[in-house]
Amino acid sequence: MAESRETASGGGQPSQPEEYRKAAEILRALSHPVRLRIIELLGEGELCVKSLEEHLGVSQSSVSQHLTRLRYAGLIECERKGHLVCYRLRKGGAARILEAAIDESQKES
Repeated sequence: MAESRETASGGGQPSQPEEYRKAAEILRALSHPVRLRIIELLGEGELCVKSLEEHLGVSQSSVSQHLTRLRYAGLIECERKGHLVCYRLRKGGAARILEAAIDESQKES
């Protein structure tokens, strides 16, 4: 049984395996509740690690590990400001994924 795979843009071109690998990497990076909350917070604006730690109620070490995972997936970027490291969303896509997931979860309840 042959299936037709099209790109998300609907261009009719077969999707490349690399696109699926990258998509899976992004979804894995978003697969933790703390990382989803980080995406939500950064969607409201740039925050430094200490602010994220306070909002999330988790240790600096934990925040840093989650930020590293999100940065590796290309979802956030950082900028050093003196002794502070501040983070912001790199693209709006992560926020849209989060919004879609929350919408779906509310439909099930």
